Amino acid sequence: SRRERGNISDRKARIETMASLKNMIRSWLDDTYPEMPVSQRESLANTMDVSLIERKKEDSIKHIYEINSVVRMSLIEMQFIKKELMNAMYAMDELMSSNEININLASVTPAVLLLYGANHTFKFLYYALLKLGKSREETYASFRLVLLDMERLLLMRSNPPLAPPPLTWGESSKKNLLSSPHFGPMIVDDSSTRANNGDVTVLKSDDLGMLMLHIHECRTILWRNRKRFTRQIIRDVSEDLSELAGERGPVSVQQQLQIMARMARTYPFLKVVSTGVALDISRFVQ
Repeated sequence: SRRERGNISDRKARIETMASLKNMIRSWLDDTYPEMPVSQRESLANTMDVSLIERKKEDSIKHIYEINSVVRMSLIEMQFIKKELMNAMYAMDELMSSNEININLASVTPAVLLLYGANHTFKFLYYALLKLGKSREETYASFRLVLLDMERLLLMRSNPPLAPPPLTWGESSKKNLLSSPHFGPMIVDDSSTRANNGDVTVLKSDDLGMLMLHIHECRTILWRNRKRFTRQIIRDVSEDLSELAGERGPVSVQQQLQIMARMARTYPFLKVVSTGVALDISRFVQ
């Protein structure tokens, strides 16, 4: 940083050098051109213009008796060169200060790239080669598959139609069929019941137990891979799973399907993004 690096130039010495040069030029103008207007002499001294000194030196160096004037003008030129060096070092300080952020970024970039590559290499070794865990995509896919099984179960129990009545083939055929030892009474396994003889369908105990197993599997995935989800998503998904299980009050199959539709609509990790690659069905046909 700038504090650790320090400044190349001495700013106080630069200011003193410029003040000394102005005084030297002003004094030389007062001695050499006393007839020049004071305002013009002040202007040349304040701007540290040495062009008049250069021209006068060219004329004076031809005469040996003006050697003292030549030495004086040479000293003024040396002071001018010193001032220019001070200004150059000051400009370098300003340039380095303005580019300090770029320099820091350039020094950090190799370390960032190295950490990025090491992170991806570690993930590849951890998930692909060593099989020590699941990646983020695999975790999300497992959660989606469990929700798919839950949705299949609920769809099959959502107000299913009654079983069709048995076919009638006449009285004789019916008596022969009833007297057959292989014939038994038709059992309609309606795994869902209609509450209050209405259109509201609730799961029976067997299907409810299966649903609870799926919910437990979702909670297990959510807990074991909690680093893959944000705290807000964990809290919201846990609340949705509690509603699906009926822990927040009785729910019908239709309500459970609506809860699952809300989950698929709300959480980004439940959405499957297409890769744009067409599926080649011929690979799956033997």
